[in-house]
Formats: sequence, structure tokens, C-alpha cells
Amino acid sequence: MSYGDNPAAEQEYDAGQTFGAPPSYADQPVYGEPGPTPPTYRVWGIIAFICGALFNVILGLGAAFLSRRYSDQVSPLWANGNVLAAIQASRRARAWLIASFVFDVLGVILVVVVFQGPRSNFNNPSVVAASIKTQVQQRLSDSSGPDYDPGVTVTSVVCTPAGTNTDDCVIKVSTGETDTVTATISRNGTSYSTN
Repeated sequence: MSYGDNPAAEQEYDAGQTFGAPPSYADQPVYGEPGPTPPTYRVWGIIAFICGALFNVILGLGAAFLSRRYSDQVSPLWANGNVLAAIQASRRARAWLIASFVFDVLGVILVVVVFQGPRSNFNNPSVVAASIKTQVQQRLSDSSGPDYDPGVTVTSVVCTPAGTNTDDCVIKVSTGETDTVTATISRNGTSYSTN
């Protein structure tokens, strides 16, 4: 059976009729050209690499590497027309940059704490006395000569200011003996010497 045999299938074609024409898109919204390419943060990525290498190799440099990886994806995704993926890659690059800088700041703080360390202020006589007590007790513990009996301990050390940069210290041990030393403070209170 052919189509020509079916009278219901036959239609007359009118030149003015738009039967079979494609639909019109005139009523559809126009989006226009997308805006500018999302930021790639390449310059910030280079700075993050340098800071990560200097201050926090493990975390800061790793976060900078991830930032750079997402940054490199922005332009190709945008060029291929994948606008949402390009914006998402840009945002991830920014997030990893922020994380990298936070890790770098923590690395700087850690370096300062480690290299600065706790410093004693020997301008205070009680700090000098505590230090002298520790040193003398160590010498007594290490000493095995006939001068000291085993178990001798330092009972007290009292230092009093004797001048601008000197303290007179009296050392008492458990045997009842006393000794006096003069502590000379130097380098703005960061060290002292005894004589």
C-alpha cells in the first residue's frame, strides 16, 4: 500500500500556509554574550607558591599547587562555553589561595615561635637566682669527688641587686654551707656570668 492510495493522507499544499515550517524562536528570551572571563588568580598563585616554599612547604605549597591547578582550568572551560564550570574553577582557585595564605601565616608564626623561643630576662634577680640554683644543683649531681657527699642539694639561692648590671647571690646547700657569687648581667638581660 502506498501513501497515494490513502485519500485522508492527501492534502493540498497552499503556498501561503506555514504547515511543516520550523517553530519560531522570536518569543524566547535572549541571553546575549556572557560576561568577562572569571578571574584566574595567576599572579596570586605565583605569590602563594613563593610564600608556600618559604614559610610552609607541606600545607601552604600544597594548597598553592591546588589553586594553580584550578586556575589553569578556567580559561579552557570558558573557551569551550562551559561557563558554570569556569566560574566554579575560579572560585575553587580563590578558595585554595586563601587556604594557602592562611597556612603560610601559621607557618610564619611557628617559625617565629621556634626561633624566638622562651627567653629569660636576667634583669630580674629572682630569674638569676633560679638559673644559678639549677646550674649549681646540676654540678652537685654530676660531681662524684670527695668534696661533696652524695645527696647534697641546693636549698636556696637569694640574689639581690648590687649595681646597675650586677647581683650578689648567696647559695645555701643542704649541708649548711653557704657560698656567695656575683652575677654580671649582659646583653640587655639575655645572659649573665658569675665569678
